[in-house]
Amino acid sequence: MKTNKLYFFLIITGLLFHVSCNQLSKEEQEFDGLMQKVIDVHDEVMPKMGTMSSLIKDLEPKIDTTEVGKSHAKAQKNLKDSYDFMMDWMNDFSTKFPHGEENTAEDIEKFTAKMKMLQEEEIEVNKLKDQINSSIDNAKKLLEKS
Repeated sequence: MKTNKLYFFLIITGLLFHVSCNQLSKEEQEFDGLMQKVIDVHDEVMPKMGTMSSLIKDLEPKIDTTEVGKSHAKAQKNLKDSYDFMMDWMNDFSTKFPHGEENTAEDIEKFTAKMKMLQEEEIEVNKLKDQINSSIDNAKKLLEKS
């Protein structure tokens, strides 16, 4: 009788461990998927850094005290702000999520905090993308009119 209880206990413990490991694995997969989404947005806008630099230079000679010149100055400032936003975001992101760091769900509190930070980074990187794209579009439209 004791052998049956022990056998039953071992089976239940094994099943609970198996279910627990699968749940953690699912959480880790969710984290990895979200991380990839954030990196994908970064990878989409990173090549636009050169475009922003070129547009900043192209706008420079068109800046003066006229209304048109002031609109060029504003467009240039928006590009510079977008460029700085990207540099600041990348620095902040690499501090929060150092390259090579494993994010496992073994320490659930730490993992939950990292997941929350990553969700905030997804929002931030999408704001970054929108700001970069709009500043580039605006600058190109102004330069076409000139």
